[in-house]
Amino acid sequence: MTAGTTRFAIQEDTGPLVEPLPFSDGEYARRLAGLQAAMAEAGLDVFVSFTPENLYYLTGNDSTGYYFYLACVVTRDGPPVNVLRRIEATNTLWRSWSRRVVPYGDRDDPVAATLFLLDEIGIAGKRVGLEAESFFVTPKRYGALAAGIAARNATAVESQLVEPLRLIKSDEELACIRRAARIVETSMRAAIGASREGVTENDVAAATWAAMAGAGGEYAGLPPFIVTGPRSSLAHATWAGRRLERGDLLCYELPGVVQRYVAPLFRCGTVGPAPDDMRRLADVCEGSLEAAIAAIRPGATSEEVHAASRGNFERMGYGALHGHRTGYSVGINYPPDWGEGHIMSLWPDDRRELKAGMAFHLVPGVIVPRKYLISVTETVLVTETGCEVITDFPRGLFTV
Repeated sequence: MTAGTTRFAIQEDTGPLVEPLPFSDGEYARRLAGLQAAMAEAGLDVFVSFTPENLYYLTGNDSTGYYFYLACVVTRDGPPVNVLRRIEATNTLWRSWSRRVVPYGDRDDPVAATLFLLDEIGIAGKRVGLEAESFFVTPKRYGALAAGIAARNATAVESQLVEPLRLIKSDEELACIRRAARIVETSMRAAIGASREGVTENDVAAATWAAMAGAGGEYAGLPPFIVTGPRSSLAHATWAGRRLERGDLLCYELPGVVQRYVAPLFRCGTVGPAPDDMRRLADVCEGSLEAAIAAIRPGATSEEVHAASRGNFERMGYGALHGHRTGYSVGINYPPDWGEGHIMSLWPDDRRELKAGMAFHLVPGVIVPRKYLISVTETVLVTETGCEVITDFPRGLFTV
C-alpha cells in the first residue's frame, strides 16, 4: 500500500440480499463458465476485468461509482472476486451473485488491493489476462498492475474475453431488451405528444423522462437526444430550451433500459406539414433500414449488412452525405455510452459473421449540413432464420 492504513482482506456476505438478483443463478453460472472456457482456450490462469458492464455481466455488481478504480478477478475454478472502493463494495456484498470483494479505502492504492488478491490466489509462474481496452483504468494503474504481476514471476497478457460473450444474448437477456423496447415506445409517444408549436425542447424532455420512469425505465448510458430545427444537424446534441417553430424538423432518439439492457429508437417529425425534401430523405432512410433488415441473418457479415444499407443511399443519390455505420450491438449499458459498438458494429471492412442471439440498433441516417438530420432506426435481433424487429413504432415522419 502506498497510502492509507487499510489491511486488505477478501470479504464475503451470505445474509439476505437487499433486492432480488436481475437474473437466475443458472444465467450467472452460464456466463462464468463461458469466461472460464475462454480463459482455458487462451491459456490464462487468471483474468482481470476493469469494465463496469463486465462486472455487471459476471457478478451483478451495479453502481455508477466506477469513477473510482474497479476490477473483477476470475480464476479457472472459483467465483469472481471484485476489487472496489469500500462504499461501493456494498453493491457486491448485498446485491450481487458472487458476493465476494476486496474493499479498499479512499486513500488506499487500488492496484495494491488487486495485487493482494492475486497474491492470495498465487500467480507465480502463471499467465494473468488484463483487459487492455477499458474506459475506466488509467494507463498509470494498468502499467503498475502489469509491473506488479511481472515482479511476482507471472506473465501479464493483454486480453479481451468478456465482450465476445456479451454479443450473444440469452433468453433472459433478450427478455430485458424486449421490455426495454416497450418502454422506449411509451417514451416516444410521450415525446411526440408533448411536441407542438410554442413549447420548448425542455418541455418535451420533461414529458419523455416522466414517461420513461413511469413505465419502469432506468437511466441510460447516454441521455435522450431531443433536438429541433437547425440544431438537429448537430451530432449527439440534446435539449437546450429552444422553442418549437412551425416548419421545424424534430429529431428524437430515445433509450429504453431494463436491468441495464437497452433498446434505442430514433424517429423524426415536423411542426406542420413536412417539405418534399424531408419526406424524400425520410423515405430513403426507411428504404436503407429495410435493406439492412433484409440482409441480416446468421452467417451474413458486418460489411455485407452495411453494404446493403449504404447501397440504397447511393442508388438514391445520397451516398456523398452518408458516412455513418449502419448499426451497433446493444446490451448492457452504463455511461458514457448506451451501445456496444466497440464490441461489434455494422460497417465497412468487417468480415465478422452475425450469429443468432445478437442484438443491434440499426441507425441509417443522413445529415444535411447546418440544416437537419433524418434517421429512422430500429432495435433488432438476429434469429436462427433472419432478423426480428424488436421495437414497434410507426416509421414515417410524424406531424404535430
